[in-house]
Amino acid sequence: MLHAIINIEAYFSVAMKYFLCYLLCAVAIIFVLNQDVAEARYPMSNEALIRDYLLNQANFSARERPVLDSDDPVHVIMTMEFYAMLDLNERDQVITTSSWLTMRWTDGRLSWNASEFGGEDIVIIFMDEIWTPKVFIPNVLDSDSLSIISPERGSILLTSDGSVSLGTPLVVATQCPINIYYFPFDTQVCQFLIFAQNQHTEKLIYNSKTSFYRTLQSTDWTSSKITNHNHTFQIPDFATNLPVANVSASIVCIMLDRNPTYYIRTLMVPSTLLCIMAFMTFVAPPDSGERIFLSVSMVLGLTVFQLLVADILPATNERSPILSAYLTTTFVLAGATVPFSLVNINIAYGDSAILALKYRWLRKLCLDYLPRLTAVPSYSERIRTLHDETAQTNLTESSPNRNDQGVSLASLEKLVSRSEKTRIEARTVALVMDRLIGTMFIIAFMVLCIKTFIDFSGNKELPSDICEAYLL
Repeated sequence: MLHAIINIEAYFSVAMKYFLCYLLCAVAIIFVLNQDVAEARYPMSNEALIRDYLLNQANFSARERPVLDSDDPVHVIMTMEFYAMLDLNERDQVITTSSWLTMRWTDGRLSWNASEFGGEDIVIIFMDEIWTPKVFIPNVLDSDSLSIISPERGSILLTSDGSVSLGTPLVVATQCPINIYYFPFDTQVCQFLIFAQNQHTEKLIYNSKTSFYRTLQSTDWTSSKITNHNHTFQIPDFATNLPVANVSASIVCIMLDRNPTYYIRTLMVPSTLLCIMAFMTFVAPPDSGERIFLSVSMVLGLTVFQLLVADILPATNERSPILSAYLTTTFVLAGATVPFSLVNINIAYGDSAILALKYRWLRKLCLDYLPRLTAVPSYSERIRTLHDETAQTNLTESSPNRNDQGVSLASLEKLVSRSEKTRIEARTVALVMDRLIGTMFIIAFMVLCIKTFIDFSGNKELPSDICEAYLL
């Protein structure tokens, strides 16, 4: 019995071995057949063959610079094509632009004979598969945009002669110092600094080119010029064995011209008219009840324009803008009309005689000569007019003939009360002062306008190479 059981176990053991052997053979056959079917169904394309031929070389490394001689630098040609200016925040001095950045260089290790691969001349590869230049914009405000080349955004075209073209879109916000002295007739220059990351000129050299896809325009700005400058910066303590290293950089500059039409229409013209209207208060008679109210209203209007300019322009310790100085001066001139008007009204309604008129020459000047010069009725004319009006009211024949110029002023003054003479003197002096002060204000305003025009005319054209002029 025991022997039979042993024979049965030996039989099952041998059978299990054969079963497992047949099973493994079947799996292997199925796997091979599937591979043959897959290879027959999905043959390798010429592009895949090229990628396998280039990237699977035994001595190829994506971390090495694309040069056959380690002493040679890599020459990278960079082209920056601007598409749009999304925003220019003058108060924060930030410009946001949209552009397309292209970098081209030659990698002698990545060339092939197109005729051997079905005439395929161009292939697309990923950025992490080959060496790419590491660049950044130091004056960018977004930390995520410091490194402008990233595998998520960039794509690479490789041609059979080993030419590599890397293209990536750029939407960056960079610092743009605003010079507001000539606002709103100003021209601004915004820089884009592109540096090689941890590569000195012995290893990497940049040459930049720039262009506009179309003219950059916004509500206030129009691009007029774009230039670039290839510069080499010296960085001390770059490395232990390089106490001073030259780093290649490209500086792209965009010149923007402001459209002043809006600011002329909404700031300069209204403020000028308000200032002139404030001066017109001296034309109104002193007994006009709206005179002070009109002056104060003009001052409040100019205050509003000052606030508008303050909201638009950035705070700066440099020279204040010409327009701000113009608005401030017009505000001071318009504000000065209020105390002068109050003084003249006080003179016109004064109950006591003006002490300055006790001097004969000053009395003659203020009551006789200056009224004629300023087209104001003189003191003598007012006395005669008052006497003639009184005579007509009383219908008396004893009063002097109003057309008789032989009657002396002294005789006519005797017929007028002292209080009436004081009132006429005060009114005459007040009107003369109104005309003189109003004329002085107008002359001062004209001088201000001429000075402002001369200051704005000093806005000279920028040099042809604005990057060279604004180089840091």
